Amino acid sequence: MGNFFLLQALTAVFTLSIATTIFNKRVLGFPQAIGVPIVSAIFVFILQWGASLLNGNQFITINIHNIESAVREIDFYDFLINGVICFILTSSALKFKISDLKNYWKPISILATIALVLCAVIYAGLLYLFQWAVGYSVPMSVLLLLGAALGATDPIGIKGVLSSIRAPHHLIVKLEGESLFNDAMCIALFMTLLKVLQGEHFSLLATIETLLYEIFVAVIIGFAFGFGILRLLRGKHEMESLILTTALLASGSYLVALFAHASAPIACVIGGLIVGNKWQEFREQREIREVNHFWHAVEGIINSFLFTLIGLELFILDLSANLIIGGIIAFLILHLSRFAANFAAFALFPSFRNKSYNGSLTILSWGGVRGGISLALILAVANVPALSPYSSILIGYTFISVLLSGVVCGLGLPAVMNAFYFNPNEETEGVKGFYQRLCNKMNRRGFKYIVSEDESGKESIKIYNPERITTIKSDDELTEIYHPEKVKEVERLQNPQNF
Repeated sequence: MGNFFLLQALTAVFTLSIATTIFNKRVLGFPQAIGVPIVSAIFVFILQWGASLLNGNQFITINIHNIESAVREIDFYDFLINGVICFILTSSALKFKISDLKNYWKPISILATIALVLCAVIYAGLLYLFQWAVGYSVPMSVLLLLGAALGATDPIGIKGVLSSIRAPHHLIVKLEGESLFNDAMCIALFMTLLKVLQGEHFSLLATIETLLYEIFVAVIIGFAFGFGILRLLRGKHEMESLILTTALLASGSYLVALFAHASAPIACVIGGLIVGNKWQEFREQREIREVNHFWHAVEGIINSFLFTLIGLELFILDLSANLIIGGIIAFLILHLSRFAANFAAFALFPSFRNKSYNGSLTILSWGGVRGGISLALILAVANVPALSPYSSILIGYTFISVLLSGVVCGLGLPAVMNAFYFNPNEETEGVKGFYQRLCNKMNRRGFKYIVSEDESGKESIKIYNPERITTIKSDDELTEIYHPEKVKEVERLQNPQNF
């Protein structure tokens, strides 16, 4: 009859997923992508603590070793990178407008390429100095690999955070666009560094050729699947066949790209963009909404399942005090590195950088939520001979960075947003009020924007209380002098063509 291991494992994970989701929704109220891994981690700590208390009890025992063995059997990389990520990326791409990509392709490209590489290099350098200072040196190549893995911003986490705040459209597009496209760059950079660590011959020219091949072939595959699926979507369809056809777009384009040794994330994103921006020409809006609602629900299920698994990874971590402190410092270095990399990357384009809304780069840098992709990459290679001596650091630092990324970057993003965009309901009292005042200090220019919509629903961004710019106090601090020439500066700062 069999031992029903798969059914038992799924039942256990589904039960824990439901428990964490309900507890987060009813008690914490955090965005799902942030609250679920936190609650899951708490549950695991409680389970481990309960097991230690019940040790030797003749009536009730919890065999932690069996749970650890089961968790180690989970192929996290295969589940995420070679599995459900294709549905996550395609679902996001179906709802991403090409018109937005045309308007903001420059900042998205910079964030997903130059800034990503710079972040990995800065992170590796600073973490190398920290490890050397504490007397436990780790090779630079290993830390570069860790930096590449942690460079990927998580599409699920980003969408979970943005759905909980009133963010300007241009910031939503940039954050979601970066999370869509930087995964491919992250995986390509990670695999290149892994080959170097495994002793394969490294050639910069060959690496660039490989990258260009992966991108070019992936684009071709994405276009082929996109227009092929559009042909299938024409004519009469039941809702089930519409959903199955979009599922084929996700899994088929991803699988073919894997067989072709191309960038699978780029292939399914390109296919999703083509279908999502063309199918309204021959499908009813009602049908499109229902398909998108289905994939939104699937994303939520995958999100709960995925972050529950991330919480379960605590079972295979030997969390010593040194590892926890090191992981917290590693996260702070990662956070600092993202800021430094983003500002340095955009400094290479001064004419573009100077045309920006107040606080855009600060908000984009803060909003880099990390997630399951980073952990999946590290778990997949932690036992490679060249990396096994450092596996505890790689897994521990990654897990702590992912968890703190959700707490600090995700939960802190609304307060950072309030520092640059006027919110009459921002917190003013207690701990939240104190934190909001700290975030407001990031706004060195001193003025904020206000987001509004006209009668047609078109978004506009205006400076809140522009008198702060046009009216300046005199030297005696008693009278105010109006400067009409500052009106042009106000118009420039709220220009809709700004980055």
